[in-house]
Amino acid sequence: MKKQFAILTILGIMLSGCVTYEDDPYCKKYKVISFEELRQSVIIEEPREIKKAGKIYTYQTLLLINEPNIGIHIIDNRDKTNPIPKAFIRLYGNVDIAVKDGFLYADSFMDLVVLNIKDIENITVLKRINDTFAYDEYQIMNKEDKYRCDFNTSNRIIIGEKE
Repeated sequence: MKKQFAILTILGIMLSGCVTYEDDPYCKKYKVISFEELRQSVIIEEPREIKKAGKIYTYQTLLLINEPNIGIHIIDNRDKTNPIPKAFIRLYGNVDIAVKDGFLYADSFMDLVVLNIKDIENITVLKRINDTFAYDEYQIMNKEDKYRCDFNTSNRIIIGEKE
Protein backbone atom coordinates (compact mmCIF):
# COMPACT_ATOMS: atom_id res chain seq x y z
CA MET A 1 0.00 0.00 0.00
CA LYS A 2 2.82 2.40 0.91
CA LYS A 3 4.55 1.57 -2.37
CA GLN A 4 1.40 2.39 -4.37
CA PHE A 5 0.97 5.67 -2.49
CA ALA A 6 4.59 6.61 -3.17
CA ILE A 7 4.21 5.85 -6.89
CA LEU A 8 0.98 7.87 -7.08
CA THR A 9 2.60 10.77 -5.23
CA ILE A 10 5.60 10.79 -7.57
CA LEU A 11 3.30 10.56 -10.61
CA GLY A 12 1.21 13.45 -9.28
CA ILE A 13 4.28 15.64 -8.77
CA MET A 14 5.61 14.80 -12.22
CA LEU A 15 2.33 15.53 -13.94
CA SER A 16 1.62 18.72 -12.04
CA GLY A 17 5.11 19.97 -12.83
CA CYS A 18 4.52 19.54 -16.55
CA VAL A 19 1.44 21.68 -16.88
CA THR A 20 2.61 25.04 -15.62
CA TYR A 21 3.51 27.73 -18.12
CA GLU A 22 6.67 28.65 -16.26
CA ASP A 23 8.12 25.12 -16.32
CA ASP A 24 7.00 23.58 -19.60
CA PRO A 25 9.14 24.36 -22.68
CA TYR A 26 6.14 23.66 -24.95
CA CYS A 27 4.12 26.30 -23.13
CA LYS A 28 6.94 28.86 -23.02
CA LYS A 29 6.89 29.13 -26.81
CA TYR A 30 3.68 31.20 -26.72
CA LYS A 31 3.50 34.99 -26.57
CA VAL A 32 1.04 36.23 -23.95
CA ILE A 33 -0.24 39.80 -23.43
CA SER A 34 -2.83 41.44 -21.20
CA PHE A 35 -6.36 42.20 -22.39
CA GLU A 36 -5.50 45.90 -22.14
CA GLU A 37 -2.50 45.43 -24.44
CA LEU A 38 -4.64 43.44 -26.88
CA ARG A 39 -7.23 46.19 -27.05
CA GLN A 40 -4.53 48.77 -27.82
CA SER A 41 -2.74 46.63 -30.41
CA VAL A 42 -4.63 47.32 -33.67
CA ILE A 43 -2.00 48.88 -35.91
CA ILE A 44 -2.08 49.84 -39.58
CA GLU A 45 1.29 48.76 -40.97
CA GLU A 46 3.11 48.72 -44.27
CA PRO A 47 2.17 45.80 -46.53
CA ARG A 48 3.97 42.56 -45.85
CA GLU A 49 4.25 39.08 -47.26
CA ILE A 50 1.28 36.79 -46.79
CA LYS A 51 2.56 33.77 -44.89
CA LYS A 52 -0.72 31.89 -44.51
CA ALA A 53 -3.85 33.11 -46.25
CA GLY A 54 -7.20 32.61 -44.59
CA LYS A 55 -10.48 34.04 -45.82
CA ILE A 56 -10.43 36.25 -48.89
CA TYR A 57 -12.99 39.02 -49.15
CA THR A 58 -13.59 41.37 -52.06
CA TYR A 59 -14.94 44.85 -51.66
CA GLN A 60 -15.18 47.17 -54.66
CA THR A 61 -11.63 47.14 -56.07
CA LEU A 62 -10.03 45.75 -52.92
CA LEU A 63 -8.96 42.29 -51.87
CA LEU A 64 -8.93 41.75 -48.13
CA ILE A 65 -6.99 38.66 -47.16
CA ASN A 66 -7.12 37.43 -43.60
CA GLU A 67 -4.00 35.92 -42.11
CA PRO A 68 -5.58 33.85 -39.33
CA ASN A 69 -5.02 35.24 -35.82
CA ILE A 70 -2.54 37.85 -37.08
CA GLY A 71 -4.35 40.41 -39.22
CA ILE A 72 -5.69 41.53 -42.60
CA HIS A 73 -3.86 42.32 -45.83
CA ILE A 74 -5.39 45.12 -47.92
CA ILE A 75 -4.66 44.88 -51.65
CA ASP A 76 -5.68 47.26 -54.44
CA ASN A 77 -6.94 44.97 -57.20
CA ARG A 78 -8.06 47.51 -59.81
CA ASP A 79 -5.53 46.05 -62.23
CA LYS A 80 -6.03 42.33 -61.83
CA THR A 81 -2.74 41.62 -63.59
CA ASN A 82 -0.87 43.78 -61.09
CA PRO A 83 -2.46 43.77 -57.59
CA ILE A 84 -0.82 46.33 -55.30
CA PRO A 85 -0.47 45.61 -51.56
CA LYS A 86 -1.55 48.76 -49.72
CA ALA A 87 -1.54 47.95 -46.01
CA PHE A 88 -1.55 45.32 -43.34
CA ILE A 89 -3.86 45.66 -40.36
CA ARG A 90 -2.33 43.88 -37.38
CA LEU A 91 -5.30 42.49 -35.51
CA TYR A 92 -4.55 39.64 -33.14
CA GLY A 93 -7.15 36.88 -32.97
CA ASN A 94 -8.77 37.81 -36.28
CA VAL A 95 -10.38 34.94 -38.18
CA ASP A 96 -13.38 36.55 -39.88
CA ILE A 97 -14.11 39.77 -41.76
CA ALA A 98 -17.01 41.52 -43.47
CA VAL A 99 -17.37 44.90 -45.17
CA LYS A 100 -20.38 47.15 -45.61
CA ASP A 101 -20.48 50.74 -46.89
CA GLY A 102 -16.73 51.21 -46.48
CA PHE A 103 -16.56 49.85 -42.96
CA LEU A 104 -14.56 46.73 -42.19
CA TYR A 105 -15.94 44.58 -39.40
CA ALA A 106 -13.41 42.15 -37.94
CA ASP A 107 -13.21 39.92 -34.91
CA SER A 108 -10.28 40.10 -32.52
CA PHE A 109 -10.74 37.10 -30.23
CA MET A 110 -13.83 38.11 -28.24
CA ASP A 111 -14.10 41.70 -29.52
CA LEU A 112 -15.55 43.29 -32.66
CA VAL A 113 -13.36 45.94 -34.31
CA VAL A 114 -14.77 48.43 -36.82
CA LEU A 115 -12.40 50.16 -39.24
CA ASN A 116 -13.03 52.82 -41.87
CA ILE A 117 -11.52 51.64 -45.16
CA LYS A 118 -13.19 54.18 -47.46
CA ASP A 119 -9.76 55.70 -48.06
CA ILE A 120 -7.20 52.89 -48.09
CA GLU A 121 -4.41 55.41 -47.81
CA ASN A 122 -5.85 56.48 -44.47
CA ILE A 123 -7.41 53.46 -42.72
CA THR A 124 -8.69 54.28 -39.24
CA VAL A 125 -10.02 52.30 -36.31
CA LEU A 126 -13.49 53.61 -35.46
CA LYS A 127 -14.32 51.51 -32.45
CA ARG A 128 -13.78 48.27 -30.61
CA ILE A 129 -16.79 46.63 -29.01
CA ASN A 130 -15.50 44.49 -26.16
CA ASP A 131 -16.80 41.00 -25.35
CA THR A 132 -19.00 40.62 -28.43
CA PHE A 133 -18.13 37.00 -29.15
CA ALA A 134 -17.54 33.85 -27.13
CA TYR A 135 -13.92 33.74 -26.01
CA ASP A 136 -11.76 30.71 -26.79
CA GLU A 137 -8.76 31.28 -24.55
CA TYR A 138 -6.74 28.64 -26.38
CA GLN A 139 -7.65 29.70 -29.95
CA ILE A 140 -3.99 30.07 -30.96
CA MET A 141 -2.58 26.88 -29.47
CA ASN A 142 -2.16 23.54 -31.18
CA LYS A 143 -4.21 20.64 -29.78
CA GLU A 144 -1.39 18.95 -27.87
CA ASP A 145 -0.28 22.12 -26.09
CA LYS A 146 -3.89 23.12 -25.38
CA TYR A 147 -4.25 20.20 -23.00
CA ARG A 148 -0.82 20.37 -21.39
CA CYS A 149 -0.42 24.11 -20.75
CA ASP A 150 -2.09 25.67 -17.75
CA PHE A 151 -2.23 29.40 -18.54
CA ASN A 152 -3.94 31.89 -16.29
CA THR A 153 -6.22 33.42 -18.91
CA SER A 154 -8.34 35.52 -16.57
CA ASN A 155 -6.39 38.70 -17.38
CA ARG A 156 -4.13 37.79 -20.30
CA ILE A 157 -4.41 36.24 -23.72
CA ILE A 158 -2.26 34.01 -25.92
CA ILE A 159 -1.63 35.89 -29.20
CA GLY A 160 0.78 33.56 -30.98
CA GLU A 161 4.03 31.72 -30.87
CA LYS A 162 7.24 33.55 -30.04
CA GLU A 163 9.45 34.11 -33.03
